[in-house]
Amino acid sequence: MKKHGTLLLLLSAFLLPVALAKLVLDLNWYQGGVTNRGELLSTPVAADWLGQKGKWQLVYLMPDDCDELCAGALFNLRQIPLAVGAGQDRVGSVLLVTEASQTAGDQLQGVEQVLAPDHVIEQLRTLEYGARAIYIADPLGNVMMAYPLVKGRAAILAQGKDLLRDLKRLLKVSKIG
Repeated sequence: MKKHGTLLLLLSAFLLPVALAKLVLDLNWYQGGVTNRGELLSTPVAADWLGQKGKWQLVYLMPDDCDELCAGALFNLRQIPLAVGAGQDRVGSVLLVTEASQTAGDQLQGVEQVLAPDHVIEQLRTLEYGARAIYIADPLGNVMMAYPLVKGRAAILAQGKDLLRDLKRLLKVSKIG
């Protein structure tokens, strides 16, 4: 009987961790090693229309009527490049405007406004989040990450923190821009 007890103990020492690992994976208790807060685009969009090549850029397409989602995006476009700190000269914000949305007012100080051609608007609308997101473009002009717009003051501030965290990480590991 003592031989079988030792064998069962030894067998359970090896099988129990495997069974627990399977249980954790099947019940989705494990969060993978993703460190980014934004959504990586499955295929980056080459953006030859961006204004400042050589900088990391926050890109947003201004809608015709600015609602609460738009106001939150504009807030983040103004604040994030300032909050980056020492890497501030490596980051810029680009607001793509159409002829209908061109009169945006004083709320856009420090944000470069670019008149978006029709093909650019169509290109952005084909993306997963369309014009309802803030995008990050790398210094080579590739739009690569999206942050879907959110409502509510707390959600807008949280999105800004997430965007800032990802941008600081990109600035830290990037050798370009």
